[in-house]
Amino acid sequence: MRMLEKWRLSRQISLIIFCTVALIVTGIILINYFVTVGAVQDNSLRLRDHSEQMINTSFRIINAGLENYDNSFNGIMENGFSLAMEKYNETGGDLSQRDLQNLSQQLGMEIYLINESAVIVQSSNTQNPALDFNQIYPNVAQFLKKIRNTSQMYPDRITPDYYTGNLTKYAYMPTPDHKYIMELAYSKPEFGQQELRLDYRRVMTQIKEINPDIDHARLFRKNFRLVGDPKYNASDEERSIISSILTDRKSREFHYPENESVVKYLLVDMRNGIYGVDMSLVAEITYHNNRLEDKLNRILVNHLILALIIIICGMLLSVQLSRRITRPIEDLVEDVDRVACGNLDHTIRTGASIELRSLQESTIRLVSSIRTLVYDLKKEKEKLLQSEERYRKVVETQAELICRFKPDGSHLFVSDAYARFFGKSINEMLGSRFTPEMTQEERQIMANHLSSLNRQTPSATIEQKILSHDGTARWVQWNDTAIFNEDGVVIEYQSVGRDITDLKQLEENIRASDLLYRSTINAMVDGVHVIDRSYTILLINDAFHVWIDLPTVESLINQNLFDVFPFLDEKIRAEYIEVFETGRMLITEEILNQEKGIIHTETRKIPIWLDGRVEKIVTILRDTTDKHLAAIAQQNMNQMLEHEVKIRTQELEAIIHELDSFTYTISHDLRAPLRAIDGFSHILTLKTEHDKQSDTAHYLGKIHENIRFMDLLIDDLLTFSQMSRRQIELTSVNMQTITEEVVCELMSSYPLVRFEVTIDELPPAYGDLLMLRQVLTRLLSNAMKFSQKRHRPKIRVGYTISHDVPEYFVQDNGIGFDMQYADKIFDVFLRLHPAGEYEGTGVGLAIVNRIIIRHGGHIRVISEEGSGTTFFFTVGMVHGTK
Repeated sequence: MRMLEKWRLSRQISLIIFCTVALIVTGIILINYFVTVGAVQDNSLRLRDHSEQMINTSFRIINAGLENYDNSFNGIMENGFSLAMEKYNETGGDLSQRDLQNLSQQLGMEIYLINESAVIVQSSNTQNPALDFNQIYPNVAQFLKKIRNTSQMYPDRITPDYYTGNLTKYAYMPTPDHKYIMELAYSKPEFGQQELRLDYRRVMTQIKEINPDIDHARLFRKNFRLVGDPKYNASDEERSIISSILTDRKSREFHYPENESVVKYLLVDMRNGIYGVDMSLVAEITYHNNRLEDKLNRILVNHLILALIIIICGMLLSVQLSRRITRPIEDLVEDVDRVACGNLDHTIRTGASIELRSLQESTIRLVSSIRTLVYDLKKEKEKLLQSEERYRKVVETQAELICRFKPDGSHLFVSDAYARFFGKSINEMLGSRFTPEMTQEERQIMANHLSSLNRQTPSATIEQKILSHDGTARWVQWNDTAIFNEDGVVIEYQSVGRDITDLKQLEENIRASDLLYRSTINAMVDGVHVIDRSYTILLINDAFHVWIDLPTVESLINQNLFDVFPFLDEKIRAEYIEVFETGRMLITEEILNQEKGIIHTETRKIPIWLDGRVEKIVTILRDTTDKHLAAIAQQNMNQMLEHEVKIRTQELEAIIHELDSFTYTISHDLRAPLRAIDGFSHILTLKTEHDKQSDTAHYLGKIHENIRFMDLLIDDLLTFSQMSRRQIELTSVNMQTITEEVVCELMSSYPLVRFEVTIDELPPAYGDLLMLRQVLTRLLSNAMKFSQKRHRPKIRVGYTISHDVPEYFVQDNGIGFDMQYADKIFDVFLRLHPAGEYEGTGVGLAIVNRIIIRHGGHIRVISEEGSGTTFFFTVGMVHGTK
């Protein structure tokens, strides 16, 4: 900046114009560059997202086509199972290797028997060793476990064989004795041709043509085989990455800065719960950033060239403009310099503009005024020096701190006492800017104080804490007077100060002592007052509002104690006389009969000695009414509680005994006759099975159905009873896991119904694991039962936050019910639908309600006829407590 001041005006203007142009151009080009770069990068990312979305959508369409093609062979598989199961039954479930091979040739399919451990124990293909699905296909093993106790065929997808890689159609069906699951494998050459017509690789090729950033792309199946190249052996790293993606069900992305590439492993999730095989694919896509980097570099070079051209043009323009502007100004400056050197008769050259001509005339008038002023100033200076000398002799003899200073702090006069106070000499302070050392807050107060002085109020007093020359804090009282010129502007201040530190310290000590004394008294809950020998109240605290109805206790000061408190009798007066005479503290207990009622009090009268006798008495009055009443109430409450506990204990023991007897009766006395009826009816069924004309078989079937219903009802009643008495075992319950397990178990009961089940990510609960599983089983069972006849039955399990706790819900699109029955639906045996149409005992929701209540939660229901039902419930347990 100093070097810039030495430059000529023309150079400065040139530099300013050039810098302005350069900054504007640079800013515009930078903004344009960053906007362009951002647009290019955004387009690249959008193209990448579009490519991945296209892969996902195209693969799902191809998979849907392949699924329809796969299902077209389900009839062939059903026929194969009919013959295979017939052969299995003929051999009594003991098929030999020869039987399997003959049957395989007859069916044109491979046959496998899978035991309960999900291991192939027998096979028509002797070249394939035993295959453990738990190790190779864990999801298939889970699927086999789920269908083992069913009796229908489960078709699977066409997928590559584990050993040969040939495309094969699989299907599963449990044997009648549920000892094995029979697997049929059907293979045809046309399977490969169909897959070629719906080829995933064509999609990958089209994607590479659309997105030039893609260097190469490959597609892996779940068994790590490469689509289009079944002989490809994936590396350990690729197997690890693909396994983690299929486990987490999330795509992953890897960046390689050394070769400017990004490898995206895209998960195409095509799971379907009705099949054992997971048809999901993992697409490995390698993006290269070379094309993007080249484009960004070209954009940068173009912007730099443009900026350089514009800046050069701006430089030439700034030089020309500065020369035209500064030439007349330089001539004027030269003339003014000559006048300043004393040549007041020098003629100032006329400028080309009106402004410069006006400046010439003003300069001539200024020179004339300066001549007159110089003469007047000499005379005034002599008079001022004489007056100041007289003033100084008077002020320097004073003990106060006296000074005069300008508004900028420059001192015009200081007394000897002022200079000594601040540890300086008079000569050091005169003409210098000096401000006493003080805090920033005090400095602001002083500035506000001086600025408040005006012609109407030219003087004011202020007290301030400042630092003396030895570093000690001192209090000084300043009386400041402002001196104004003719225009009303302050030209200087006169200040007279006095050291009041000792006075301030004395005031502070007195104030602190009095404040501590009064604060201590007023903080006491007990009533406190002080009287002298004439019973005049000298001090009384706020607690006495309890004893007398007055607006403030200050109104009681200097009044007679016995006039203020009329309930004080002669006995109290005698007690005060005793304390004044003996000088001993007196403690008494009284019962005061006030308008508010009877008050029990404890009074302490404490003597205060002065000059050898008791001059004052401090009285402390404590209200002990609550303490007295609490003791009586506690005694009565204890007696009442002891009696109530005794009665309740006896009633509870009787109820528990009755419940135990009721449970035993149901579990033994009722079940025995049921078993007898069931047995006799079964015998009758066997005897009448050849009688086709009689209705006996029909009636016996009805008996069996009612016996089964009665058995279920007894089980539900026992469960309902046990839920009330079973000890709750608190633990952290993973609601997500048990919901998924319950759904899998219940869906096996509806093999012909395809439910759309949605399970949100559920937070854990704190309660009894078995009881909460019972709640979910009952609610989900109801949801499936009442929505199974829908065209697309839908069930959703989720949660919301209600009063800072999770409220779980089970929602279905079933038949629903009228909300007028919402309050009764949790009653035992209540059924809103005919038993012949929907099975059930009417106890399930009562069990759910009992469990939720025992967990401290609540359950509610929202339903509409024909639209579905939603049950909401909370678990009121807090971790670690009930």
